[in-house]
Formats: sequence, structure tokens, C-alpha cells
Amino acid sequence: MAYDVEGHGVPLVFIHQVATDRRLWHHQRLSLYRRYRVITIDLLGHGEVTWPPHEFSLERAASHVQTLLAALHAGPVFVVGVSMGAAVAMYMALNDPWMARGLILISPWSHPSEHTRSLVDRLFRLAERGEMASHTELFLRYVLPTTYLDRHTPETDRLRGLAMEQQAKAVAYTWAACLAADLTGKLGDIRAPALVIAGMNDLFTPPYLARSVAEGLAEVEFEIWEETGHFPFVEDPARFNRRLETFVRRCLARTRSE
Repeated sequence: MAYDVEGHGVPLVFIHQVATDRRLWHHQRLSLYRRYRVITIDLLGHGEVTWPPHEFSLERAASHVQTLLAALHAGPVFVVGVSMGAAVAMYMALNDPWMARGLILISPWSHPSEHTRSLVDRLFRLAERGEMASHTELFLRYVLPTTYLDRHTPETDRLRGLAMEQQAKAVAYTWAACLAADLTGKLGDIRAPALVIAGMNDLFTPPYLARSVAEGLAEVEFEIWEETGHFPFVEDPARFNRRLETFVRRCLARTRSE
């Protein structure tokens, strides 16, 4: 896997969404590396490293991340994941409860709803045919609010560029892996404290999916942000970074007091 490690201190591991890569977290990396050990990772054939078809499973991706973190002597860690990345984070917490000190789950789901499944199937078919321009425009239309698309051209263009740089087959295989993933009935076994954030204007994974995840977790703080869509850490990075740090500090303070 391709990855970057910057800074020192408590490790924060960032896992991206489908059709993006570790560069998705540039606002967090620039802000947080002075106070934390920031680890950003490319998964499932996204970014710089090609994956063989048989490796395209969210559970296998979680196992690979854990192997990397062990090699980096980084643990326990806070895992930050968005959508597909949030699912990988939850699999990590299930596989190795010691490794996950806390979870920050953005736009998460435990299994695809009928709405999401239908949309992902459309995205899968476009990527499978190599029609990444059409795939990217459909994806952006659902993940970002219309007002954001109209007013934040540089960020929208950056997301568009990330998506267009991904290998079409890797994107297609990863969408298929998302359709095959199912955490239903397993959420209650996750012992790590979690912060769950959803965007009210997320048409890709509507907030009711995040609420369902939050209701299944043993220890959770749940928020719906009225103004944002699928990527609140891109749409309002300053607010997101503050909220992440508040959660991390609270978890660390509780650990010291126990």
C-alpha cells in the first residue's frame, strides 16, 4: 500500500472513500500533523499501487491496514474513515479491539440501502465500462450539495481530479466490494468509542444510514450537520478538525483517568 506518515504523537489513521485516495485528507494533514502522527493510506487499488482482483474485499483491506500499522509500530490508533473507509475502520475494530482506540466514522453505513445499492450499481457499471467522466459527474452530484458545487469550484475541481485519476477497474471492483460488505449484527461487538458524523445534504448515503450505525454501536456520539453533504471534512474542514480533536482529547483524558 502507498501511505504517508507525518508528525509525531497520538496516531490518526485516515481511510478514503471510493474513487479518491489519500490526498482526500489534505485539510486534515496540513492542520493536524503538528500535534499528531498523521497516517494517510491508499486502499483497494486507488492511488499509486495496483491491487489484484482477489484482494478487493473491505475485510481484507482492513487486515492489510492492520498489518501496515503493526509494521509502523503505530497502535493503538484513532481511525478516521468516510463511507467505504468507515466500513473498513469498523472491520478493523472488530478484528483487533486493541488496535482501535477510537473511531471517527463519516457518512457511514452498515450495509447498502436499496437507494445506495441502486446508485452504486450505476456507478459500478460506468466504472466497469471505463466511463470515468460520466461516473465522476454522477458521483459528485450525489455527494456534494448543489450550493457547494456552485460556490466552491476549486474544491469541486480537486475532487473531480482525484476521481478521474483513479483506475477505472479498481473503482469498479471497490464498488462491488462495498455491495458485498455487511456489518449488520456486528456493530454491537465494536467496543471502541465512536464519533459518527453525517451530512443532512448527503444524497449518496443519507443520514438515516449513519443513524442506524450509531444506534448499533455500544458507545457513540452522533451528529448530523445541516449544511454539509458526504464530505464534511472537505466542505467545512475547520469545524471538522476541531470536532475530531475534541473527541480525541476526550478519549485520551478518559483513558488517563482509568
